[in-house]
Amino acid sequence: MTRYEKEGHAHHNDQISYLPSNLTDSILSKLSIQDLIRTSILSRGWRYKWTSVPQLAFENDFFEKCKHLEFHETSSVITQILLLHSGPIVKFTLYIPKNFPIKMECLNKWINLLSGKGIKFLKIVNLQNVPFQTPSHIFSCNLLTHLELYNFKLSFVPNFGGFKSMFTLILDDIIFESNALQSLMFVCPSLVILTISYCSGFECINICSPTLKDLRVSGDEFIKSICLEKAKNMTHLSLMNDQPGNNFERDTVTNLIKGLSKIESICLGEGYIQIFSEAGFLPKGLQTSFNTLKYLELDSVNFCNSREILFVISLLKSSPNLKELLIESRYTSNVMEQPHTLEVSKYNSCCLSQLQTVSINVYKVCRNTLNFIQYLLANSPSLESIAFTIDAIQEHSILGIKQDLQQMARVSKKVEVELSYEYIY
Repeated sequence: MTRYEKEGHAHHNDQISYLPSNLTDSILSKLSIQDLIRTSILSRGWRYKWTSVPQLAFENDFFEKCKHLEFHETSSVITQILLLHSGPIVKFTLYIPKNFPIKMECLNKWINLLSGKGIKFLKIVNLQNVPFQTPSHIFSCNLLTHLELYNFKLSFVPNFGGFKSMFTLILDDIIFESNALQSLMFVCPSLVILTISYCSGFECINICSPTLKDLRVSGDEFIKSICLEKAKNMTHLSLMNDQPGNNFERDTVTNLIKGLSKIESICLGEGYIQIFSEAGFLPKGLQTSFNTLKYLELDSVNFCNSREILFVISLLKSSPNLKELLIESRYTSNVMEQPHTLEVSKYNSCCLSQLQTVSINVYKVCRNTLNFIQYLLANSPSLESIAFTIDAIQEHSILGIKQDLQQMARVSKKVEVELSYEYIY
C-alpha cells in the first residue's frame, strides 16, 4: 500500500476528525462535562477540542458521578478543568449540592480564573442550608452580561469598576447587608432585566436606571416601598407576593406605578392587589393611564371583596389598549358568605376596544365573578374568547352557571365562551 493509499485509508477511518467546525461545536455544546472531556480519546484531532468549548456546566450529574471522590478531590477536578481550558469561557453554570462542603477559597479561585477568560454568563446556585458570602472576584468579571445568584450573602459592593455591560441580574434568596442592593444596582448602569425573589436585608427598591425594562419582585414581605419614577423605559412589571407586607408604606402606592409611560405587561400578586385596593382607587380610573399596556395578569383576586373588584375595574379603565387579561382567584368562600354584590350597570362606561382574550380561573364561583364576566362582555367589542375555569363546583350548580354564560354571550355574537370545571362531592 502506497503512502497516499495509507493516508486515504486513515482519512476514511477517522472521519470524525474532519467534521465541519460548526457541527463539532454543536456536538460539544450538548455534552455533560464528563462526556465533554472523554471526547479527548476519540482521535488525535479531538484531543484538545474540549479545551476551547465556550461554556461549562458543573451540575447535579457531575457531583453525583464524583461521589466516590473526597470533597477536596472533586474541587481539584473543577480547578484542573478550568486551568487546562485554553479558550474563552463565555458561559459558566455551577450547582453546589447540599452535601458538598465547598470551601470559599475554591469558589473564589474559580471565579478569579473565569474573570480572565471573558466570562459573560455566570450562574451559581447554592443548594446548601447556609448562604455563602458572594465571591469578591465576581466584581472583577467586568464583561458580565448575565448574573444569577441563589442563596448568597452580599455585604459589600466595591465602588470601582462595575458591571458596565450587565443586561440581566437575577437574585434569589439573597441576604443583603449595608444597603448592598442599592449599591449593586448602581454599578449596573446598563441593566435591562432585574429579578429579586425572596431576598432580605433591604426595605426599599429605588430604580434609578433609565435602561431597566423588566422588573420582577416576589416574596418581599419586609419591603416598605418601591420607587419606579425614574424607570421611564420599563415595559414589564411583575410584583408577586402572596401576603401583603405589613411594613409597606401605603402613601407610596400611588407613586409606585406613576410614570410607567411605556409599560406593556403588568403582573400583580395577591399582596399587591390588596395594597392597591386599600389605597382607595375609585372606579372612575387610576390617576395614571397605561396606554401602552397589552397584557395584564392578576393572581388571587378576591371576587367577593368589592374593593378588589373596583381596583380591577379602575385598572381596566386606565388600560384602553389591553389585549390579554388573565385572572386567578383562589378564594374559597361560599357564595352565601359574599357581602357585597358588584352592580355592573354602574361601571359600563369603559371601552376595552382592543381586548381579545380573557382567562379567568377560580376555585369557587361567587355572583361577582359572573357579573365581572358580564362587564367584560358589555365593554369589549373586539373580544374573541373567554376561558372560564372553575376548580371546585357542585354538580347541581353548574347548569345555572351555563345558562347565565349563554345569556351573557348573546351580547357579542363572535365571542367564544369556554367553560371548564371540576365537580366536588
